[in-house]
Amino acid sequence: MTHILNARERKAIDKLSFEHRDFLIKGQLTGIGTATLASLVNLGLVETGPSQRYYGEIGWRITPDGWRCMYGKTYEDIMKPGGSPVRPLRTWSWPPSDR
Repeated sequence: MTHILNARERKAIDKLSFEHRDFLIKGQLTGIGTATLASLVNLGLVETGPSQRYYGEIGWRITPDGWRCMYGKTYEDIMKPGGSPVRPLRTWSWPPSDR
């Protein structure tokens, strides 16, 4: 069954997409609750890990599946040289719907 992301989940993924390499800690994710982040981790769209900038802190970052959910492509595919501009999909769902 396809899960369509709600406004809170979309906001969280959008905010996490600004920093694709490092794990953002809770203090950098104002307005995003731990329940929303846990939901995204359960879907496999976000992962947890140690922050490089804030030693000893655990944070969150978007996964390749999270990028696919937003844009239909991974970050690497989006950033390939010679690629065309990409805009976010209208409906963010995971796994992607067949529509």
